Amino acid sequence: MRFLHAADLHLGLRITRFDEAACKRLGEARFEAIENLRAKAAEHRVDFVLVAGDLFDDHTVSRTVAERAFTLFEGKTMPCPVYIIPGNHDPLTPGGVWDRDPWTRDQPTRNVRLLREAAPIAVPDLPVVIFPCPLRHRNSIDDPTAWIANHPRAAGDDTIRIGLAHGSLAIMPTLPEDDHLIRKDAADHYGLDYLALGHWHKSLRHKSADGGERTAYSGTHEPMRFPGSAAGLSTGWTSYSADGDAERFQDDGHGTAQLVTIDAAGAPPMIETIEIGRLRWRADERNLTAQPIGEIISEYASREDRALTVLRLKLSGVVDPERHGRVETDLRDIVCSRYCLGSQMLTDMLLVEPNDQQLGAIVGDGVLARVLGRLKEEAQPSDVKVKRVADHALKLLYRIAWEEQA
Repeated sequence: MRFLHAADLHLGLRITRFDEAACKRLGEARFEAIENLRAKAAEHRVDFVLVAGDLFDDHTVSRTVAERAFTLFEGKTMPCPVYIIPGNHDPLTPGGVWDRDPWTRDQPTRNVRLLREAAPIAVPDLPVVIFPCPLRHRNSIDDPTAWIANHPRAAGDDTIRIGLAHGSLAIMPTLPEDDHLIRKDAADHYGLDYLALGHWHKSLRHKSADGGERTAYSGTHEPMRFPGSAAGLSTGWTSYSADGDAERFQDDGHGTAQLVTIDAAGAPPMIETIEIGRLRWRADERNLTAQPIGEIISEYASREDRALTVLRLKLSGVVDPERHGRVETDLRDIVCSRYCLGSQMLTDMLLVEPNDQQLGAIVGDGVLARVLGRLKEEAQPSDVKVKRVADHALKLLYRIAWEEQA
């Protein structure tokens, strides 16, 4: 028996911090990643797909977003049933997205299985029972999996038991009490062969008492940040958790799901993290002081999948005016036109070191010329600290004059 475990799709996410065209492209990628999920389901011939909460970013998503999500899962190209539970971003609240068409259609439909109740669900034609734990509130001090204790495995029961929940696994001492805390031994305690979790955006596996990995987070299906930065500094997304900027809510620039195979009840699951994201987010830092600019330009011009990479290239170091010109023309053109919309090149930390003739020519007459004269005076004293600051200011002055001229 094999299935795909995904979570935290956050469709309808309101993306900020980019221009309008880039926001539209990044939002579209979240739907394209579902198409990748469907392709992986067909490729691996899975029996079903689990979505462990937060299909939508909130209840204010448009009708278009709600219908498009349903169609992607319900369409003929989806080769198997899809079991979905509401998470803390899209909980089961009156008047929410789940109370609007097409999600109010009688269940089951062709593929979609929206699990509104905390009750065991038998998977047709398979010895599998799913224990869904839909959320009804953004925050709660209750363990959403607690109800499974009322359904222990009976003697002689050889069905494969799978939990489907959304919340924080209590494996850290500092988790917020109202973050839908799930006991860390839930899989063992409830006799589950696998516990599919959502809420944390990193792929993570947790071992049971027997050493087998029976509990896992799938990670988000499409990334929403540059590695090393908070999601809020990339797409503008924030979690409803009290510590929503915590690292566990941040992806690593890749969209993932778990491919899970279970041979029989009690057998350890075989888990493979697979990539399903449409775009990759990459953050690079380069010091240009000693590296030839031609090498940098060639490298970024020849990388694979440039159109599917959201790149943030941060440059530092000291260059002469000629190299600076190539950075601002050739390299910037590559980053901004050959990589995915939203890519950017940051040069605030890159300094230009001209000779006296070059500096005087670009500064010209006027106020900048007076500033140049003052800085040259400040650069003469024997005080090393003052001289260092003045030299740095001369490099900044050239950059300012160059940008004003451009």
